[in-house]
Amino acid sequence: MDFLRQLEARIDKGIGRRRLGYIVLGLIILFFLWFPNDTSQSNYAKTVFISGFFYAIMSSSWALLAGIAGQFSFGHMAFMGIGAYVAGLIARDGIVFAMLGIAITPESFSALGSIIIGALVAGLVGLVIGWLLLRLRSAYLALFTIAFSELFRIMMLTEYDYTGGSNGLSLRPLLQIADVDTARQVEYYLMFALLIVCLLVMHWVANSPIGLFLRAMREDEDAASALGVNVVRYKILIFVFTSMIVGLAGAIFYSDVGSERIIPEQLEVLQMSLIIAYAVIGGMESLVGAAAGAFISRYMLEAMREVVITLPFGLTTFDGSDAFVWETGAWRFALFGLVMVFTLRYMRNGLLYPFITWFSGRDLVMKESVSKRKDDDDDIVDPMEPDDE
Repeated sequence: MDFLRQLEARIDKGIGRRRLGYIVLGLIILFFLWFPNDTSQSNYAKTVFISGFFYAIMSSSWALLAGIAGQFSFGHMAFMGIGAYVAGLIARDGIVFAMLGIAITPESFSALGSIIIGALVAGLVGLVIGWLLLRLRSAYLALFTIAFSELFRIMMLTEYDYTGGSNGLSLRPLLQIADVDTARQVEYYLMFALLIVCLLVMHWVANSPIGLFLRAMREDEDAASALGVNVVRYKILIFVFTSMIVGLAGAIFYSDVGSERIIPEQLEVLQMSLIIAYAVIGGMESLVGAAAGAFISRYMLEAMREVVITLPFGLTTFDGSDAFVWETGAWRFALFGLVMVFTLRYMRNGLLYPFITWFSGRDLVMKESVSKRKDDDDDIVDPMEPDDE
């Protein structure tokens, strides 16, 4: 322990924690940039990473909405589905304004154009829901978004002639690349770039005056309102903003990046609970923590589908092998649940919170503020006590 304290002191006096954090972050980004160029990696491994990037966007945007703004919603998967389904329907059927007698053919829209419209429609639906509910307390938002998500999923499942039902809806490919390996590599970089852009934009929002208002609303809406913050306006604003982000992510992910088809099964409440669990494990109040928690959890769940166990002491299986493969099945989710319970019991800020605070140097700031607060409290308790000479 003394060695670790000495090492920590040298880092503080030398390059500094925050600078070291930037170095580590840069190395992680370089690893992700290098990964698809490794010829030993299969397309399946790249697909797992792409899925991890997608869920990282979903979890970090939910962390912005719930962890920073304090608006607990179960509607993220529904808004993601709205973006994907709208993009697919526009690319297939175009847009018809029956009252005006105007019809726009599908050929008028590119794949990117339909994706942008899908994200805008997701934001528009979020605006309607926010206008109706966000004047009330967050419990009503949680209950309504559960009902809304199930209603939307059932609609997509039952309207078979229009949405494809349980078979899903095909989206127009965003990338027209014939070679499978090249296409998967380009799709990897596209999803990784989308994750970086979304994190940067959300980080800017969280650290702007809007983010300050959101944190104040999370702590005490009445006090924030008394200080002049338009609580309803900013609650609706952040709800619409996160709805558009997940709608955009869903439309791009299912436009042949992660899959060529979206199915109603992806909109179940169970999928939403996984996104919440990813964010909680990584850290609800940290965008980077929530994104990292989602990526690591998603990767581990895929890696644990089959676990190779090597037998010690020269033991062999019935077929003479020194190892056997354990197909974990649902047991991997049981282990994931244990990690979730451990996080909620012992590390409520997330498993990655200690690393994030250390590299950013926030723990030093918190210690200093606590020390000053104690000094102020001592002065208040004994204001006339003379100092020791």
